[in-house]
This record gives sequence, C-alpha cells and structure tokens, in this order.
Amino acid sequence: MCHSIRSLLVLTAFLFITGLLAGQQSTVVLNLESTGSSNRIALHAHLWLFHTGDSAAWAMPGCNEHDWDTLRVNFGNDRLPGNWAGFGWFRLWVKKNSLTATNTWGLYLNHDAASEVYFDGKKIAAFGQLGYSKKEMVAVRMPFTVTPVAITDTLPHLIAIRYSNYLGYFPDFIGFEAWMGDMQLYNATMMGNQRFYDSLLLSGAAQIVLILVHLLLFLFYPKNKLNLYYCAFVISCFAALYSRYLTITTPAPALQVAAYKVFAAAVVLIPFTGALLLYSISCGKIPKRRAGLLSIFTAGYIGFLLLRWNISLISVNGPMNRLANLFTVLAFADGLLEVFKAIRRGNKRLWLIAIGMGIVGLSSVIVGSNVFGWFTFQQVMTTMAAATLIIPVIFSIYLAMDVSYTTRNLQTQLADNKELAARNLAQEQEKTRLLGEQAEQLEKTVLERTAQVREQAARLQEMDEAKSRFFVNLTHEFKTPLTLIINPAKELLQQADTDLTKQYAGFILQNSERLLELINQLLDLSRLENGLMDINTTDAEVVRWLDTHVQQYASLAEQKKIRLQFRHDIAQLWIKTDLDKLEKIVQNLVSNAIKFSDAGGSVIVSFSQKEKNRLEISVEDNGIGIPYAKQPYVFDRFYQAGVSGIRSREGTGIGLALAKEMTLLLGGTISVKSDEKEGSVFTILLPYAEGAPATTVIKNEAHFSAVTPIPATQTITEPADESRPTVLVIEDNDNLRYFIRHSLGEAYHVLLAEDGEAGIAAAFEQVPDLVLTDLMMPLKDGYQVCDMLKNDIRTSHVPVIMLTAKTDQDSKIQGIETGADAYLGKPFDKQELLAVIEQLIRTRRLLKEKYGKDNLWLTEASALPTIEKVFLDQVREAIETNIDDLQLGPEQLGREIGLSRTQLHRKLKSLIDQSPGELIRTIRMKRAYELLQNKVATVAEVCYLVGYSNPANFSTSFSKHFGFPPSEAAKRKT
Repeated sequence: MCHSIRSLLVLTAFLFITGLLAGQQSTVVLNLESTGSSNRIALHAHLWLFHTGDSAAWAMPGCNEHDWDTLRVNFGNDRLPGNWAGFGWFRLWVKKNSLTATNTWGLYLNHDAASEVYFDGKKIAAFGQLGYSKKEMVAVRMPFTVTPVAITDTLPHLIAIRYSNYLGYFPDFIGFEAWMGDMQLYNATMMGNQRFYDSLLLSGAAQIVLILVHLLLFLFYPKNKLNLYYCAFVISCFAALYSRYLTITTPAPALQVAAYKVFAAAVVLIPFTGALLLYSISCGKIPKRRAGLLSIFTAGYIGFLLLRWNISLISVNGPMNRLANLFTVLAFADGLLEVFKAIRRGNKRLWLIAIGMGIVGLSSVIVGSNVFGWFTFQQVMTTMAAATLIIPVIFSIYLAMDVSYTTRNLQTQLADNKELAARNLAQEQEKTRLLGEQAEQLEKTVLERTAQVREQAARLQEMDEAKSRFFVNLTHEFKTPLTLIINPAKELLQQADTDLTKQYAGFILQNSERLLELINQLLDLSRLENGLMDINTTDAEVVRWLDTHVQQYASLAEQKKIRLQFRHDIAQLWIKTDLDKLEKIVQNLVSNAIKFSDAGGSVIVSFSQKEKNRLEISVEDNGIGIPYAKQPYVFDRFYQAGVSGIRSREGTGIGLALAKEMTLLLGGTISVKSDEKEGSVFTILLPYAEGAPATTVIKNEAHFSAVTPIPATQTITEPADESRPTVLVIEDNDNLRYFIRHSLGEAYHVLLAEDGEAGIAAAFEQVPDLVLTDLMMPLKDGYQVCDMLKNDIRTSHVPVIMLTAKTDQDSKIQGIETGADAYLGKPFDKQELLAVIEQLIRTRRLLKEKYGKDNLWLTEASALPTIEKVFLDQVREAIETNIDDLQLGPEQLGREIGLSRTQLHRKLKSLIDQSPGELIRTIRMKRAYELLQNKVATVAEVCYLVGYSNPANFSTSFSKHFGFPPSEAAKRKT
C-alpha cells in the first residue's frame, strides 16, 4: 500500500511539473458547454507543435519544445510545413475546464494516412502502418472510430501524434483533423451516423431488385427497349448513391478516391440515361442526333475528370459541378419536352413520368448539389436516396396503368372465348372425374407404401441398436488384449538390453496407447449417443488448470518447431465444472492445432471471462486451414476435410465430434473460423457457476505416453552403396519408417522419404533398385508416386511395392493400373515383405543379365517395355550420331539424353548391366565391325570414323572385344 501511495505521489508531481511547463505554451481548454449543439471540440482549429523526423522521446510530456514549429494540422499541398518530408510528430496540450466535466473523453481523427496516438507518453491508438516511404506505410481512414481518453483532473495533458503521409490521395488534405468530446455521446453519435449511412443502402437494395426485374423483362421481350433504358437509369442512380456512400464509410483512402471518381461519373450519367428513358417512353425510339450530343458531352465530361482528377473540380462550388448541374437541367428539360409532346398526342399517363423526372431533376440540382448551402449533409443523402426511388415507383405505376389499358382491350377477346371455354368445360369435368379416381387409387398405394417404409424403418432401427450394442461390446473386448499388450510392453521397455529392443518396445507401447485412446473416444461417443454420459462437477481454478494442460503439449510443439502460447485476461477464476470433459475438449483442440500446423508456425490458446457467467476458450493456429465448403462438416463424426488418398495429417475424424458433443453436454457452443492456408480458430463458449476456492489443488492432468516419440525423419538420400541393392522407403509414419529401415538395413541400402513429393524427388535423383511406398500420404499419394515413377524415363524400370491399409479389391486394381509391381496390406508380415522385395529385385536382375549378355538388347529390344525400348533407342541414336566425336563420353551422353551422369549410369546398369562408357565402346566396336566387313574403309580410316584417335589403341580395343584383329574382320562370315 505504501508503495502504491508513493507511486501516486510521484505521478501527481510529474503531471504538476509538466503542467507548469505546458502552461508556458498554448493549452486547449476542453469546455463542452461552449461547443453548442455540435458537442465536440475541433482541436485542429488550434495551433499544434510540429517537429519533422522521428524520436520516441517526443511522445513524452517532458520533451523540450523550444525548437518546435507551430501550425494548423489540417494542411494541404498549398500550405505544407516548411520542413515537411512526409513524416513527423505533432503535439498539443489539453485540459478540462473543471473537475465536474466528464472523465471519459473521445478523440476522433480524420486523415488519409497512418498515425500513432500517444496520451501523456502512452500509446493509446494506432491507425494504418507508419513508414518512412510510400512502400513502407499503409494509409487508412477511421470514419466511425473514437478513441477513449481518460482525463480525471484539470491539469494539462499531452496529446502527441506520430504521423506519416507520403501518398497524398487528396492534395488539399495532407494533414489531419482532430476533435474531442464526451466519449459516450461522441461514440453514440458515430454509431448513429454509421447506422444512418447503412440505412441508405435500403434504397440501393430496392433499386437492385427493380434492375433485375426489368432486366428479366427485357430479356424475355428484347424488342421493347424501354426496360433496358430504365435499367440503365436506375443503375446510374444506384452507382451515384453507393459510390457516395463509399466516400463516407470506406476505411481505404484509395477506394475513397475511386468512389469519388465513380460518383462524379454517375452525376452526369443520371441525366444522360434519364433523357434516354424519357425519349424512349415518349417517342418509342431515341433521336439519334440529340442522343449523340448527350453521349459526346457525357463521355467528354467523364474523360476529363479521369485524366485531370482533382477533388476540388467536383466540389459544391467547383466548375465541373456547376457544369454537371447545367447539363442535368438541359437533359431533363429536353426529355420532359418530348414527354409533354406525347401527352398532347393523347398519352395522358405520361404525366406521372413527367412529375417524377421533374422531382428527380430538381432534387439533383437543388438538394443533391446543395449549391445554396440550405441542407445538412445527412438531409442531402436522405433526399437523394428517396428521390432515386421516385422514378422506379412512378414507372411501376405507369406500367400497371398500361397493363390495365391492355387488359381492357383483351376483355373483348375474352368474351369471344367464353363460349369456347364453356364447351371445353364439360370435357375438363370428365377429365377431373377420371383424375379423381386415379388420385384415390394413388392415395391407397401411398398408404400401403408408407406402412411398408415404417416397417422397414423400425427394422433398421432395431438393426442399428443391435449394431451399436455389438460396437460397444467389441470396443470393451479390445481393452483386455490391449491391457496385456501395454503392461508387458512397459515391462519390456524397462528391461530392454539393447537400444533396438527398447525402441521396438516403445513402438508397441506408444501405438497401443494411441489405440486405447481411440477406443475410449469411440466409447465416449457411444455413451453420448445413448444419453448415458453424466456430468460430474467439481470446484476448480480454471486458469491455472488450463495453463497446466496447455504446457503439457510444450514438448510436442517444440519437437515440431511450433510456438505454443497461453494467454488469459484474468489471473484466477474458480468455477464448478466437469474437469474430465473439459480436459477432453481442450486436448482434442490443442492436439489438432499442433497436428495441422507446420514447422515455424504458432498455436495460441486464449482464455477470457465473458459477461453473464460465460467463459471463452479459443485455440488459434496458422496452419493449413479448412476450405470454406467443408467447414460445416468438421464436427461430424468420422469426417475428415482432407482429400481422399492424400492425408496431410493423421487422424480419424473422432476428436472434433467428441469435443462438440461434450461442449453441448456442458451447455456450451463450439464454432470455427478458418481460411484455407491461413489457419483456423476454434472457439468454445461455456456457461459456469462460481466455485469455492479449494484448500487442496485438484490434480487432473492429461495422460501422455511415457515413450519418447521417434523424431520425424527427414528425407535421406545419401549416395547408394553399389555392393547392395538400393531400396527407397516412402512412408509418412515416423515409427513405421524407422521400423522398415531397420528391417531392411542388413541386406539393402535404404533411402527414406516422409511424403510423396520428397519420395519422387529422391527416386529421380538416386534411381533406386526398388521403391516401397505407402498409399495415403501428404502432398502426393501412392498412386501418384507410382504413376510418376513409371512414366518417367529415369525410373520407369524401378519395381514399386505399394503398402497400405486399403486392401479392398478396387484399391488393388487401381494400384496395379498405375504400374505397381506388388500390393501388400497393413498390417504386413516382415518376412513376406522381405520375400517380395527379394523376388522383385531378383527378377529385375535376371532381366538385366538376359539383355546384357551378348548385347541381346541390340537385337531383341522389342521384347522390352515400350518406355525402356524408347530409352535405349534414344541412347543408341545419341551414340551413333556422335560416334566419330573423340570427346564423346558419359558426361556428354548424359547431356544428350537429359540425365545426369549418375542417373544415366544407374539406369543403364539396371537395364543392361553396362556402364555408359562400356555401352559407348560396344556400339563403336559394332559399327567398326560392320564397316570392316563391308570393306567401306581401311582399318586406319575406320579408327577415326568410330571416334578413336590412335589406330594402335583402336586395334587393341577391337582385338580385346572380338578376339581377333581388325584386319581379319573382312574374312569373317557374318
């Protein structure tokens, strides 16, 4: 308490001293009694202190103000501060006139820039993003935002504004305007203004409905252009109203400028389209000459505004506004003149159109432009909103009268048809009688079918209950064998004598506990479905409890490199609740958030106390998000938002359904907001009763496996060991990938990849001897992996084993259609897996030996698969094309084929058991033999023709390859 009193005295002394200092300068006295009906004080009407540049000290009351300039802050390009460079600080001292004045003030800023507001050195608001250049800053408007400011004494207080404006959307308004008033009244006024402007959109909504109706009328009867001109006129009115609405309410200055341009264009489009409508309704067609003049003026007016845009040009007294008013008067007057002529010709109904257009024209010129300044802005907007509806209403009345006139003409024809209708009546009555009999028969049939359906429904319900009982009994039966797995696994884990044994025991324990968790969730869902789950409340301090449970996920989040935070707005809250159910809700939401977040992301758990004894818990992540179309289904049982076959994360679709039903059981609600690739926010609102603080802390901590999870293995693609076959394992489950690696490690060189995309990249880079891939994986599923490998020239020869839990016939057929060589279901037998791998590699080795022996591929390549034949033909053609090139070697051959030297080497060794160098030498020797056999050239000439630079070396290689010298080739029989 003493410390608080001392702090209060120091603060009071500080404010008193700063007040004395501020007293040496101009201080604005906040006196609402002198403001009249406006109920606010215009701070921009006073001189402010200004300093260019940036310094955090300038927000403090004790800053030295001797070198600061004084100016009006609502400046434009014509009156910029002398040293203005787009960034600076503005300061103003204010104080209340008396202690009886309000303690809660509202500060309102109007600008098209970015700012930060400080009150006595503390930042109280920020608008936009400050920056030192156009690229850095983000400008905003705050049309209805009032910032609260607390002033409880009559001492001077400092308002400091850190401000930047490099964009200059409106050259006449580079600075800002500021007002202060009673916060409650000011905020109520702003909310009233916002509601008023929003209410104007009702007029726009009515206009849109009328546009659609008459557009449909035009589409049904395109010969009548009247509906089309009417739509154009109402669209112009709507554009003017809505763009004017945006100039007031939009927070984006760029959009405000665009809206002003649209509004300026709509101002001249209204009389233009109105004149066309009057011409059409009175003459039946548009006078081309007058319509052409109107079009030229309208296009020229709009083009001039767009090319030489200046807000002052379209102001109330601006030259373009006066020109638009004159154009409006002339256009409407000329159109009304044609209407009067049509009235004189006998179309008396056009008086309605003449009156309506006259009202719109007068409203546009006198009230809309407010040239005399007689009306407030809200009166102008209200009048224009009402005026734009007059023509639609009158036009609808005119059409009704026209329809009535047409109806009277049709009455004569109806009388002629009356006799014919009477004759047809007897026939229709007979038809009705027959239909009645059929309806009775149909009703009897429906009753019979309904009875059958009810009987079937009862039978299905009985079957469903039997299924549910079987399901519950089965899940209970799972618990006994799981108990006999989990406990021996724990004993084995403690008594393991090798690291591998300990790791395998960890696998058993970890996955058994995961299976037990899923079984418990299924049982909970079953109990919820049957209404058998009770609520057991207890007193608990929920903030500390929640913090403890969130932190239990810290190691998991740290392992995945995710930042986990817990935020709360109160330090302590004792409530009565069912902690077990609340724990399951929080566990599911937090584990889901971590599961669906990538490395480097964050998960934020927030707790807040709401009014009316409600608490809110939200879990926010910036992970993969949920598509909008799938959000309504995420709380359904067994539903998963991922694409079938491609699992971005593991899961069963139980957790969120369980969380929702337990939340409903506790009387709360759960909701989700999510953007795809942006993240998700799950929010729980729960009612609660106040609880009594307990003398002992209730421990109800979440249970986690004691086994340390196997860290996620990254893609491993180290160079292959030529002495052992290379097997690439593509599996997204860390434990299973680790197990397979150990199982194959003794006999094979094993490469690992944790998803489909990484596996494809590793296969293309290393060209393994065999690929073992899971089916359901992130990014690319097993079908896609197999299809890409089998259709790429680098890996088309590599056998693929598909390993998956989807063992139905359709899945197997689809896997084989994509080129899989084998299909093993989970859970698999280790010995079976090793046997399949060995068999496929042995088969591939036999093919390689067959086609590599005596270069059989050169004569029987047609027996090879098409893609392999194409590859070998391509290699052969590349060698034969460059056979006389002395520099032809593995590197150049790889470039010709489009493969690296390593990829080419592994591909050729797998197909024909020859390296690129051996293959080049074989084809050179074959060509040399053919040339010598046909006596095309001498031995020396043939040497150079097949790419040898030295006849002696050529003779040596030829003799070694064929067993006789080149000179004897011509004597040999083919």
